Amino acid sequence: MLLTDIAVEHTRVSKKDGVRQTFLLHPFTNTQRDTLGKFEIVRDVSEPGCKEVKRSAFVSFQQLAELYAKGVLDEFGFSVRMCPGQGTYPAANPVKKILPTSIRPGSSFVLAVQKVDVSKPANRELRAALLRTNVKLER
Repeated sequence: MLLTDIAVEHTRVSKKDGVRQTFLLHPFTNTQRDTLGKFEIVRDVSEPGCKEVKRSAFVSFQQLAELYAKGVLDEFGFSVRMCPGQGTYPAANPVKKILPTSIRPGSSFVLAVQKVDVSKPANRELRAALLRTNVKLER
């Protein structure tokens, strides 16, 4: 399922022939068993003595809205795995930051973000998912 409430324009330049392609990308839910219907959030993590690596976690629509409402996506540098609404992307699906300008005003995502009680701590499932990305969420 595509989350069309969020749309990010992305231009890819082919390394082979320099052809530029512009895609309109949306977050999409995974189709694998354990992560079925969840969105992938990704961040770069520097581990001592190692190079930077990407860590990811899968979150539900509501959890994604909660992370956005609490500013966690921005604070910890998370991006969301995206795919084109039409056609296919010629390489691995890219990750993109979700900026306020990327979100359709009045959409179901905006409504979900507005319903989040930011004073309540995150539930256990969300905190556990974030630990996979080296983020310990206190709130």
